[in-house]
Amino acid sequence: MDPEAHSLRTSAGIETGSDLDGEAGTEAETVVIQVPADADYLPIIRSASAHVATKLGCTLSEVADLRLAVDEACGLLLRHTVRDGDATDGANSVGDLVCRFILEGSSLRAVLSRQARNVASPQSDEFGWTILSALVDDIVWRVDGPTVHVEILKRRTGGK
Repeated sequence: MDPEAHSLRTSAGIETGSDLDGEAGTEAETVVIQVPADADYLPIIRSASAHVATKLGCTLSEVADLRLAVDEACGLLLRHTVRDGDATDGANSVGDLVCRFILEGSSLRAVLSRQARNVASPQSDEFGWTILSALVDDIVWRVDGPTVHVEILKRRTGGK
């Protein structure tokens, strides 16, 4: 999956509030975690992803895949962006890593975001992107002004 090509297709769906999974009539549950944009804090997001996937009813294998995918998505975001140290936003530390888990029906969407001064889009043949593509149903790299997003979608195939 090409990072740039998928960004255009999926970005429009996110902005209008439509859901990637296409399941109508289900109410989404959202969990938001904000941590400093530092690799030392990634275990918090990995752990949260496992708990959210378990709540969705994923199998142990799906939970492990999601944890690895979220970890790699965070790593891509941190490696390909430079924090905008000059910006401030009241109580929030601009440049922090924000992870939004959205459970809807049998799908889990994880949107990882951070504000950054410099951004380098990952290459479609990059190892991390290849790993992510194999672990999830869809992946999107998107830049909206100063905010960079990595969105992954995982559909539950087993479990409940």
